[in-house]
Amino acid sequence: MPRSILLCILPVFWPKMPPLGLACLQEYLISKDISCDILDLNNLFYNLADARLKKEWLKSCNIALEREILKIILRIFLKEFNLCLDKMLGYEVVGFSCFKSNFDSTQQVTRMLLDKSKNIKIVYGGPEISRQYFKSTAIGKGIGIGREKQDSEIATLADFLVVGEGEKPLYDYLKGENKNRVSRFNELHSLSGLNFPKYVGLKFDDYPANDALSLQFSRGCVKRCSFCSERLLYKGFRTRRVVSVIDELSYHKKASGIKNFIFFDSLINGDLKKLEDLCQGIISAFGKVNWEAQLAIRSDMPGGLLKKIKESGCYHLFVGLESGSGRVLKMMNKGYSPKEAVQFLRKLKSAGLSYGVSMIVGYPGESQEDFMEGLDFVLRNKSIIPKIEQINPYTYYDGTSLDKQGDYKFNQESLEKMQYFVQKIREHGFKYTRAFLGNLIEKC
Repeated sequence: MPRSILLCILPVFWPKMPPLGLACLQEYLISKDISCDILDLNNLFYNLADARLKKEWLKSCNIALEREILKIILRIFLKEFNLCLDKMLGYEVVGFSCFKSNFDSTQQVTRMLLDKSKNIKIVYGGPEISRQYFKSTAIGKGIGIGREKQDSEIATLADFLVVGEGEKPLYDYLKGENKNRVSRFNELHSLSGLNFPKYVGLKFDDYPANDALSLQFSRGCVKRCSFCSERLLYKGFRTRRVVSVIDELSYHKKASGIKNFIFFDSLINGDLKKLEDLCQGIISAFGKVNWEAQLAIRSDMPGGLLKKIKESGCYHLFVGLESGSGRVLKMMNKGYSPKEAVQFLRKLKSAGLSYGVSMIVGYPGESQEDFMEGLDFVLRNKSIIPKIEQINPYTYYDGTSLDKQGDYKFNQESLEKMQYFVQKIREHGFKYTRAFLGNLIEKC
């Protein structure tokens, strides 16, 4: 078994907080007596960047920067980069967290490592590897991941690829028990035995949001929205033990002075009983803790639980409304009607919670009448929609089985609908998050 592994994340990625995924992998491997370090090159070079470059770094889907970032780093920060490369070469195995936004730079750095060492082992995991798997047209051929050209490229770079959750596949690979090149959805059956991540070797003060930290209460999603990639990344819905989450909050409050906790769950209310237990646990242990999360619209969610969420310290909720058209909601498989959405939003307001909603326009099959119905729903219900968190034209994700031609990149009408929607909410005085208006649109 290799004595050591280094987990890395390269630019460009959201730099405000430490990488939760790598910290979870690190904690799992440490619990199995495997030495594991994290090298956050994304944070390192973000901190070295000037104000202008940092501004570009924070833009979502900044394709131009994603393509050029390594050239920029090599031109401006060559000494620092070479030190990082030397550090990587000191490990037997280097694992990379792959996102669409950093996959080009990840592959380039991998080539540099392989040019210097033929013995180093490379592992790829993360959402981009899963995306390449879902877009595959030749599963079972070669390594069975991605397009034929991409297949060949990845095969020359990575010794092992993880599709889906990483803890068990990575551990099995390091033990020599996983003989396949690709691990597909080899999930932990339960999260109850997991230790919470402690971010060993990372300094929270190095991150811009140094008083905030991300965490997970659950993995997977109980919903099956037809457009969403979340349902593809996990095969089952599981929650952690409430006592473990409480211990995690307590540890990071005391050890690092963390004041705000952001749950990165697909939805915080997948299991209502467990959520109530979590809120009660927070109240009993701390009185309240500042936290935020994503919330699904559920008709069966009692008002008493919403009040307990407020009491436990929740300061904001992101609600995936997506549409106000009954027909579009059915096509999306959202599981509620416009009337039920109104009732739910009223309960949120009654509980005194801060929240905002996200919207999708130009959904495949959406007619102009559907679009106007959805817009009218929002304008008509301004009193219970305190903020528009996000508006995007429908964006196709590989594997969702929806019509790719519905993507704004192929359908200019979707982009125009979004622009009209934004114009109308501005005219009607809605609060909105400017950075998340069209933030999924790729900026070339």
